[in-house]
Amino acid sequence: MHSSERQLMTTSDIGSATPHGTARIRISQAAGSRADIGVATDVGLRHPTNQDFAAVDVDRDGCHVVLVVADGVSSTDGAEDAARTAATTACDYLTAALAQGLPVSDDAVISLFGRAVQRAHQAVVDNPAPEGTGACTLVSAICSVDRILVANVGDTRAYWFPADGAARRLTVDDSVAQAQIDMGMSREEAEAGAGAHAITKWIGARATDLEPRVLSIRPRMPGWVMVCSDGLWNHVPDPTDLAGLVGHYAAAAAPGADGRPDPDAVAAALTEFANAQGGFDNVTVALWRADDVPVRPEASPSSPDAPVE
Repeated sequence: MHSSERQLMTTSDIGSATPHGTARIRISQAAGSRADIGVATDVGLRHPTNQDFAAVDVDRDGCHVVLVVADGVSSTDGAEDAARTAATTACDYLTAALAQGLPVSDDAVISLFGRAVQRAHQAVVDNPAPEGTGACTLVSAICSVDRILVANVGDTRAYWFPADGAARRLTVDDSVAQAQIDMGMSREEAEAGAGAHAITKWIGARATDLEPRVLSIRPRMPGWVMVCSDGLWNHVPDPTDLAGLVGHYAAAAAPGADGRPDPDAVAAALTEFANAQGGFDNVTVALWRADDVPVRPEASPSSPDAPVE
């Protein structure tokens, strides 16, 4: 099976062997049966193995979609296993927690994602690969028509692409470049510097700071949520350009089971785009097509969408 194809699995199944090793996507049967969710991964053209992993699920009521992508740190032994363990552990924890309802307060949201990251980290440490304990970055999103909650450790990213209006990156990288930007350096200069893409936070081997960055927004119209590894966004760092790419592939995609653009086709096209740019890294994309978001007025200046801190 091509590594960009999605597999339907139970939440406890890790997948079957592929030409690139263990399957790098785990999607629950409930999520796999939905026409508004898409996911794809590819090893790329330069690496022998795929160290990304995606886990996707929905809560028992089908109201919330959980998207998780982990990207193994290639300088650590066991990076493939670390990404798989972290993504599946975080996805399972968040999905199970939603049985109690989505947290309302900011403190509760921060605690929810903090616990998910802690559990993912501990699972990686407690279950090392035969070659050693690996490390990875992690991004998680809980998506519904009312709220989109995201959290990240490292430089895996989440985006919101509304049907009309400005595209928005929802995550802030834990990287050398971002640290320099925070100190006043221009983004262009920071991202062109030596070691710009070195990460400053991760989970797994030798991790010391596990506090995720958390953001909550209220979608105000239909659109797309995307979580992805740097194998995609390194080629298209500007959110507006990336939104245009998603829109282009959505317009070209064959209709899915619901007659709307097929998110699986869009995700696969994005991985193929990354390979066409050189395929320098593994690439993973998970999408939720938010069709039924009611159009709402813009947030007032006194209540803007902002990081949950």
